Amino acid sequence: MATNGINTENDIHALRDEVARLSKIVSAQGAKAYSDTRAKAEEALDAAAPAARNAVRQVKAEGQAIAEVAREHPAATGSVLVLTAALGVLVGYVIGAASQPQPSYTKWWR
Repeated sequence: MATNGINTENDIHALRDEVARLSKIVSAQGAKAYSDTRAKAEEALDAAAPAARNAVRQVKAEGQAIAEVAREHPAATGSVLVLTAALGVLVGYVIGAASQPQPSYTKWWR
């Protein structure tokens, strides 16, 4: 009976050692995965940065060109803004009218 208790204790110690070893392995793999993911994210950011700077420059240039045209032709700019607003109101009205349920017409003479 005494040897059975010793075997159980040895098994428990062996299981604890195995759990500790597996925990270290999982921890190391998690750290490596984190490191790899971080490195890939940094590479992606470094690759995207020049394109983003170029896009910002393009947007600024286009905005300046539009502002210059608007300053040179204020009447045309006003007309375009009014026309755009009117089209927006018309589209909003059509969408709103289309989304409303149709009223049920009942014949009042029945």
